[in-house]
Parts: sequence; C-alpha cells; structure tokens
Amino acid sequence: MLIKIGGDTLALDGDIRRHIETEVAKLAARFPGEDLEARATIQEEFDPLHGHRVRCELSAKIAHGRQIVVRDARKTAKEAIDEVFGLARRNLRRARRRISIPRKPPHGALNTGTHAIGG
Repeated sequence: MLIKIGGDTLALDGDIRRHIETEVAKLAARFPGEDLEARATIQEEFDPLHGHRVRCELSAKIAHGRQIVVRDARKTAKEAIDEVFGLARRNLRRARRRISIPRKPPHGALNTGTHAIGG
C-alpha cells in the first residue's frame, strides 16, 4: 500500500495526515490481496459563493487497471476527507462488481446457434 499526501499547509497537520492514513487503511482492508496506491491532496480554497472551504481529492489505483478520482469541498477538513473516502468506497465497489461478474449464457441455451422448431 502506497500513500502520498500533498497539498498546502493542511497536509502538514499531523491530525489530518493520521485521519487520511486511517481512511486509506480502511479502504485497503476492503480489498485484501490487491495492491492499493493512493494519492490524497488537501488544500484550502475560497469560493465566492460558499466562502472558505477545504478541498480534498483522492486518486486511487487498484490492480487490474481500476482507478478512481474523487474530489469534494466542505467546511472542515474532517468532513471533506470523510465524504471523499465514502464516495471512493462506493465507486470502487461498483468497479469491482462490474469486473467480477462473468457473463454466461442463460441456462439451457444452445452453444451451436441452432434452434429447435416445433413442439
């Protein structure tokens, strides 16, 4: 598991770093046996409509070419981190489901392409 945390001075705060590392560990635990590479960026921004906010962005890569990028902005760093990792869990679960469901012909379907006529 590889974690990179970047951004402005918020990324230097020990509590925020620990919170991100904990969330990444929880995310990696949901996908055992797969390597997780995560890059989190956290920074403050000013939005004229909403005022000062904290923007968190997560880019995560898992085996088999699955990758997600999620970003959100909230009033506090904890809210932004929790929201981003919640979205990431949902998106990775959906991506995992799409890859893991094999497509099989319906039960009793003929593989030769011929059909029975009559009864």
